[in-house]
Amino acid sequence: MSADKLLTLVAMVWLAGLSASAQEPSTATESAGFSGYADAPAFSVVPRKDELEFYPCKQCHEFMQPDATVRELRSPHEITLEHGADRFWCLACHHLENRNALRSAMGEAVDFEDAYLVCGGCHANRQKDWYYGAHGKRVANWRGQRQIYNCTHCHNAHKPGIEPRAPKPSPGVRAGLERADRDPHKKEKLWERHPSQEQSAASDEQ
Repeated sequence: MSADKLLTLVAMVWLAGLSASAQEPSTATESAGFSGYADAPAFSVVPRKDELEFYPCKQCHEFMQPDATVRELRSPHEITLEHGADRFWCLACHHLENRNALRSAMGEAVDFEDAYLVCGGCHANRQKDWYYGAHGKRVANWRGQRQIYNCTHCHNAHKPGIEPRAPKPSPGVRAGLERADRDPHKKEKLWERHPSQEQSAASDEQ
């Protein structure tokens, strides 16, 4: 089977699933299929809906008929989707009926602040690391109430790969000190770093 035929077949199966879920729209704000890990440390997610350029989406989409057709998007959503290796389209993550919500793998509506529930539908191992603090970023404090960034704080959902970045410059020298004038990669021999007893005695006499 050619790649084009396979892509068409995948799209048809996907759209069939969308139409089935559209018949019974969900009003849930959290995925009922996954409620987290009971022993994971409690947390709150730093909100970011105010940072979204087009949110609330309903301000435009409430005047439009929902269209599940896979197509090239036009302005203002001129988005190149580099996520999933062409295996899905926008409505894999965005809810067809409730445009102010995302969509879980089970077709449930998920609030944008709970985007980690959508990401975990495909990236369960990374999501589990995120719940326990091994992945992601904690902010504000290291003790007390745990506040963490959502997946979409660090990853662009349409192009989630992290771009290479130049390292930050090294910190300056503290006031009152001077930078050591030596090659930090030069390794001195052990006997050069530790003076002999005779050298230490001579230094003490001075």
